Amino acid sequence: MNFGEKVRYIRKKFSLTTEQLARLLNVTQSYISHVENNRRKFGRDKIALLANKLYIPVEFFLREDVKTLEQITFNNHLTAIFKDENYPNYFGVVDQAVKAKISPEELEQAIEFIKKYKRMY
Repeated sequence: MNFGEKVRYIRKKFSLTTEQLARLLNVTQSYISHVENNRRKFGRDKIALLANKLYIPVEFFLREDVKTLEQITFNNHLTAIFKDENYPNYFGVVDQAVKAKISPEELEQAIEFIKKYKRMY
């Protein structure tokens, strides 16, 4: 998704008209149209202002691999998980379960069994 498409996506996601977005950023409606059609780009100050006004991460506009706001949230969640020192061990076990063709349902059943077993002792 290119920069103009991201601006249009945000504008529509927040149900803003081009006029409303222009007022929010103190620019003209024509400028917004040029940005959305990739004929112009916002400067850093306008990107920061838009992100602050709508409470969205600035990185949404800067990263080419992100297409929705939900991806930012999901990516941040995954990053936190991967930084947790306990998780790598679990990923190895899940990888073994996949290789052994254990279904997610079977894995859940095994986890429930282990939980019940641990409560007994």
